Amino acid sequence: MGRDPIEGASFDFYCRGTTVSAIEFDAHGFPQSSGIFETIKTVEGAPIALGRHMRRAVTSAQDLGISLPGEEFIRTEIIRVVRENPHAVGRLRICFGQDLFHITHEAYLEQSEPATLNFYSQTVIGSTHKTFPYDDRFALIKAANDEGFHESVLFNEKNEITETATANLVLLISGDWVTPPITSGILPGVVRAIAIEECGVKVRTIHVSEIPEVESALLLSSLRIAQPVSHIGDMTLKIGDASRDLEAQIRAHSQPVSVG
Repeated sequence: MGRDPIEGASFDFYCRGTTVSAIEFDAHGFPQSSGIFETIKTVEGAPIALGRHMRRAVTSAQDLGISLPGEEFIRTEIIRVVRENPHAVGRLRICFGQDLFHITHEAYLEQSEPATLNFYSQTVIGSTHKTFPYDDRFALIKAANDEGFHESVLFNEKNEITETATANLVLLISGDWVTPPITSGILPGVVRAIAIEECGVKVRTIHVSEIPEVESALLLSSLRIAQPVSHIGDMTLKIGDASRDLEAQIRAHSQPVSVG
C-alpha cells in the first residue's frame, strides 16, 4: 500500500468492540449493517492495485464520515487473512463501517466467456462510493439473468449511458475507446482509471442513441479486469484486434503486487 493511500489523513480507529464472531452477514456475504467496501483480485496471494483501492476507500470514508483503521493494521490483517485462506486466484473483500472492519478472501472463478448485456428499462441513480448493503446491484444482475443476459447497461435521467451493476463500460465508437464520465453517475472504478491513465481510453458522455454505433465493448472491474462484450441486446459486437489489444494493455497495467 505504501504511505500514499492515507497520506494527510489521521486514523486511530481499530475496530472498537467488534469481533468477527459478533458480525452477522446477509445472503451475499456482506455484514448486516452499512458501510463501504473494496473488492480486490488476488493472484497467488498478491493483490492487484491495492494502493488505488485504498485511496478510493479513504476518499469515500472521508465523504461519508467513516473512521478507518490505521494503515499498518489494515496491511497486517490483509496479509494474515490471505495467508490463512490461500487461493491461486482470489477475491479479497474489505468492509469498513462505524465500529466495523472485516476482511474475507475467497476463491474467484475467472470469466471464460464474453459478456452479454441488455438494457435495464428504468433510470438507475449511480454512486461514486462503493457501499453496502449491495442488494440493489444484485437485483439488477438477477433481472438481467432472468432475461438470459449477464448484466444490463444502465442509464441516467438524461439518457446517458453510465455503467452496469458491477462494472464500468468502455465502448469503441467511431474508432475511439470511450467511457462515461463520473459526472454521469458512475463508480470511479480502479481498472477504469488504469484504462484512462495508461491505455488511452477517452472520457465523454455517451447518449443511449449512440448504441447502434458501438463496434466493440469491454466490461471493466476489479475482478474481471477487462471482459469483452459479445452482445448488447440482439446487436452483435465485434471481438477483434481492437478489443484484444485494449484488453491486453489493461491487463498488463493490472499486475498483482505482494504486500508482504
